[in-house]
Amino acid sequence: MEINSMYFYFLKPILRKLRQPDIRLILGLALIFVLMILIFAFVLSTYEKGVTFFDGLWTAYITLTTIGYGDVSAVTPQGRWVTVLTSMLGIGCFGVLTGIILERAMQRRIKKMKGEGKYTGKGHLIIVNVPSYAETTELMKELDYSPDFKDIPRVIIAAHLPNQDKEIPHFLSHQIEAFIMGLPSALETLKRANAEQAKACVLTSSASSPEMDDTNTLTAGLIEKNWSQVTTVMTYSRAETLGNLSTFGIDGGISTTDLQMGLLVQELEDPGLYQVYSELSSNSGGNQIYISQSPVGSWEIHDKELSFGSLKVASIQLNLPVEILGIQNKASAKPTLNPENNLILAPTDHIVYMSRKRFDWLKNKDQIIQQINKVP
Repeated sequence: MEINSMYFYFLKPILRKLRQPDIRLILGLALIFVLMILIFAFVLSTYEKGVTFFDGLWTAYITLTTIGYGDVSAVTPQGRWVTVLTSMLGIGCFGVLTGIILERAMQRRIKKMKGEGKYTGKGHLIIVNVPSYAETTELMKELDYSPDFKDIPRVIIAAHLPNQDKEIPHFLSHQIEAFIMGLPSALETLKRANAEQAKACVLTSSASSPEMDDTNTLTAGLIEKNWSQVTTVMTYSRAETLGNLSTFGIDGGISTTDLQMGLLVQELEDPGLYQVYSELSSNSGGNQIYISQSPVGSWEIHDKELSFGSLKVASIQLNLPVEILGIQNKASAKPTLNPENNLILAPTDHIVYMSRKRFDWLKNKDQIIQQINKVP
């Protein structure tokens, strides 16, 4: 009974494939192909002088494939008739096969453009929503410059597209691996995007559509509930949405409205400040702001406690390519920027710093500790 069940388990996907019309047609063509080769070889070896059955098989093959070397040719009426029929059948079979291949390719392309397929890869980045093509294109550009995400496959999920488009534009489809059309907050849609094996998820929104905050929060919360290993970051336009991030276990969020208004006032106070922000926030060049991936505050210093000031001094003395700005404790919602130099780092404190690229603190841990210990 168990052996029969095992055979059925392996035969089930094969039987499912055989129900597809294209597969049955290809198998039918293959059967006709084999039968014609055997008939052709039999006729030639029977009626043509000096032609063996194996010569007939070879001639049948090059005739069906329309190659026609001419090293063996038919002389008798029977041989010529079977050669004509075989060559015509070969042209027809390969024409049908080419049509099936092209049709399949077109169907896959149409399914991708319309978002009707699914993604089976892993380690990818899911991008939820397309607020506008300009914003999504800018996001793609920043991802291209990101050392952590430039080589990661991208999958877009959207319930609808800008301008009520039914298909994703070509210029955007070339930058992603898959497009899933469907409600992002539906579990079935997330499964089509293979969210379970994704690395991260970015949920975008538009300031003109504050209701998207609710959908994004629900979607991110659903991902965190089912696949907590996936990093979720979202944009929001309503201040009250900030309180929902920790409630749903969402890893991070950016307020588009507060950011714009804050920058507007700072630009008013110090014209030109926006250019500084643009360089720090963009991955395309210049310096960026990072948070250390490991807690630097957990380092053990000989006979002394690790202070914020001693860490800054050591980085300057070692001429490290970083500018230390503050600390970030994972238990705290906000980082502490420019703290007092005598502030003792807690074991869970991460470093907020500015650099041209991400700095490996663990790799440089020993030389930094040695430098700190040199100071009396």
